[in-house]
Amino acid sequence: MVVDAEAYTYDDEVLKKAEAMGKPGLVEIIARQDSFIFTVESTGAVKASQLVLNAIEILKQKLDAVRLSEDTVEADDQFGELGAHMRGG
Repeated sequence: MVVDAEAYTYDDEVLKKAEAMGKPGLVEIIARQDSFIFTVESTGAVKASQLVLNAIEILKQKLDAVRLSEDTVEADDQFGELGAHMRGG
């Protein structure tokens, strides 16, 4: 089990080393399905933590736009012209 996931980069090297030691199968790597690791680098103009927060906010806005477009289709299906009127159209 990897204790410090941020310090570990999987690139098959650990598997190759185990084989070179004559112990193939010594290490098993299984990806977690409920998480992922990513790194953020900044030029220094903005802190990396702020970049992540900004990116999350933009993602929320885009997801809201997708949700609204789906709601629009449903409103049009359910209410016809009234759905368009509710959108201001």
